[in-house]
Amino acid sequence: MKNLTLFYTMIFSISTVQAGDELRVMSFNLRYINPGDRAEKTWVARRDQVAAVMKADRADFIGVQEAFRSMLDDVKARLPEFSEVGVGRENGKEQGEYSAILYRSSVWQRLDGGTFWLSDTPDVPNSAHWGNSVVRICTWGKFRHKMDRREILFYNTHFDHESQPCREKGATLIVRKISDQQGSLPVVVVGDLNAAPDNPAIACFTVARPKLIDVWAALRPHVSVQESGTFHGFHGNTDGARIDYIFSSEQLRAKDVEIVRANENGVYPSDHYPVRASFVWKD
Repeated sequence: MKNLTLFYTMIFSISTVQAGDELRVMSFNLRYINPGDRAEKTWVARRDQVAAVMKADRADFIGVQEAFRSMLDDVKARLPEFSEVGVGRENGKEQGEYSAILYRSSVWQRLDGGTFWLSDTPDVPNSAHWGNSVVRICTWGKFRHKMDRREILFYNTHFDHESQPCREKGATLIVRKISDQQGSLPVVVVGDLNAAPDNPAIACFTVARPKLIDVWAALRPHVSVQESGTFHGFHGNTDGARIDYIFSSEQLRAKDVEIVRANENGVYPSDHYPVRASFVWKD
């Protein structure tokens, strides 16, 4: 895209290891196609910048939220190196928002994966039972590195913006799924959780067995809440709520984490900042 300048405010940076040893991940709420959005807020105006931010990060895995089928098609047309896991939440096919996983298919082989609904009937599409008026889902995948044969489980979700029972029960369900599927594999969970760090839904992950680590909290405990916001509503402020997360299991060691505040002359790719992190295996 012409005249694209990406301004990165580096929230945290430490020395990295060789690229082949790193696992790089991102969580990115893309902002759904809202008919009320105008000018630079429309998806058509933002999609090139979204793809540029993703490309610059060189992520292995990207969990996207609020993505319609057409939005995923636009991203993949610009970034053909990525394949996807996920379905639309309304019918388990292509209808409604996806919480999709994009993965670098030249590097990673998908072994398994799917989507479950955050409800009492997680295998039933469009199901909702926990006070949420909007259907909520989690997409997961099991992947194997094509060179070193390491395997990983990756989960991406988008919690409800109103129902606290849905947030807590959704977190509990995801933790149970991880426990059932993990074995000895490392795990990464990303998503827009619509919950501040002191919300009990976050504790469902961080006190779980197996325990998951809030990477931002672990690496940046002294960053003020005024500098930790991930939702900015297209305004570019830093003091919004920190509601976008990356969690990892203890088999991984987090090397760095960043809230990516990329913009083009003050115009932002989404109303959320993406969050990125890199890891190395402990073994």
